[in-house]
Amino acid sequence: MVSALESVNDEILARLDKGHTTEQAAQSIELLRDHGIETRPSFMPFTPWTTPVDVLDILDFVAVHDLVANVDAIQYTIRLLVPESSLLLAREDLREHLGPYDAERLSYPWRSADPAADRLQGRLSALVEQSVAAQDAAGLTFSRIRAAVREAAGELPDGDGVCAALPSGTTEGRPRLTEPWFCCAEPTGDQFGPLRQ
Repeated sequence: MVSALESVNDEILARLDKGHTTEQAAQSIELLRDHGIETRPSFMPFTPWTTPVDVLDILDFVAVHDLVANVDAIQYTIRLLVPESSLLLAREDLREHLGPYDAERLSYPWRSADPAADRLQGRLSALVEQSVAAQDAAGLTFSRIRAAVREAAGELPDGDGVCAALPSGTTEGRPRLTEPWFCCAEPTGDQFGPLRQ
């Protein structure tokens, strides 16, 4: 079951008017598993209010809830899309981060309140593109992403055991979708490429 969890920061969830908390998301994952249903969560880690620690919290949530195999790596790079008539435009705490409307991209560009988050998003996008091109295993890609996020969050190399060694079999064989990219996300450079030719 696809479920748009988006974030594990309850303040960001409230700003997005998601109608659920992180605790409720965790409970829903357990409830579905109790009935033999795996969750395919989608995330939108990068919003104007995101910090690198928020992204690390998403990765920790994924590891703790055994979702590494359920989340496509692109989900750790997605940025909020703000189209022309977005209800979010009414939020004062968003408008201060917006640039002028970009008709070519059909959205308002924005910058994060924490510039480190914007740099991290670019770094993760490049890392994920390389991993997808190399057809790296999900567990390896996840570990690389987590190492980059820990560094951006100012944490030491992974020694806490949360995902230092993912057990064999936990990252393969779960149901997958044919398209790992979802709505409400800014298109990537690769997605825009064919339109420019």
